[in-house]
Amino acid sequence: MDKPAKKAIIIKVNGKEQPYTTETSTLLEWSSDDSDERYEKQNDSLQFETDSKRYKKRSPWRSFLLAIALAVVLGTSFGLFVLTIIPTTDTSSTATLQQEQKEEEPVAQRTETVFVVQGGVFQDTEAAKAYAQKIKGQHRPSVMVGKQPIYVFLGMALTKEEAKKIAGLYEPLGIDTYVKAWNVSVDEKENEPFMTIVSAISLLLDGQKLSNEQWNQLQSYSFHDEQMKKAYEALFAFRQTNDQAQLWAAQQHILNVLQ
Repeated sequence: MDKPAKKAIIIKVNGKEQPYTTETSTLLEWSSDDSDERYEKQNDSLQFETDSKRYKKRSPWRSFLLAIALAVVLGTSFGLFVLTIIPTTDTSSTATLQQEQKEEEPVAQRTETVFVVQGGVFQDTEAAKAYAQKIKGQHRPSVMVGKQPIYVFLGMALTKEEAKKIAGLYEPLGIDTYVKAWNVSVDEKENEPFMTIVSAISLLLDGQKLSNEQWNQLQSYSFHDEQMKKAYEALFAFRQTNDQAQLWAAQQHILNVLQ
């Protein structure tokens, strides 16, 4: 009786069908070991990647870089703000400093010698005030100059002769006068206008007339001193009205410059 044929055991190794033999068994063991090794390596690789991601996730570099970027943005913004503010502040401070220096700079003065008509000299302020008011009560100018003593001046001219003519106008009023030289300090820029006005007033009080050229010269000046400006206005008021009161008013204003 024939024995049934033995069926070969077929297995798959690495996806290929092979009959089971001793060599195949060895190969299976190697393949199994190799698969285990690859599996372990794969697990190790996955573990490494997982750990790497966790490490990156927890890395402080991202926070550090973010802090640096924020600092740069804030620093730049603050710098632009400072650059915008400082020039204005510096300009304002410079302008203020220049203004203060300008105010502190002494105005250049020039001393001129004129001749004044003196009405009296006093040691007592009240006595000087009473005398000055008496003169004004007679519609004539007067000004108090100095402290100890106090002088009361009634007129002013550029020359002694012109001053004496003004003094003569007080004789009919019974007022004694004395003519003497007097130094006056005037802003250097207004020195010429001051001398021109003084001369014009004394000439007009003496009954003389000013030429058109002299009037035009007066009109060419720009007066900054308030008293000189008022004297100038009174002179032109006299020119238009021929009112002697305006002429004496001009003399009063120019005398006030001596105070």
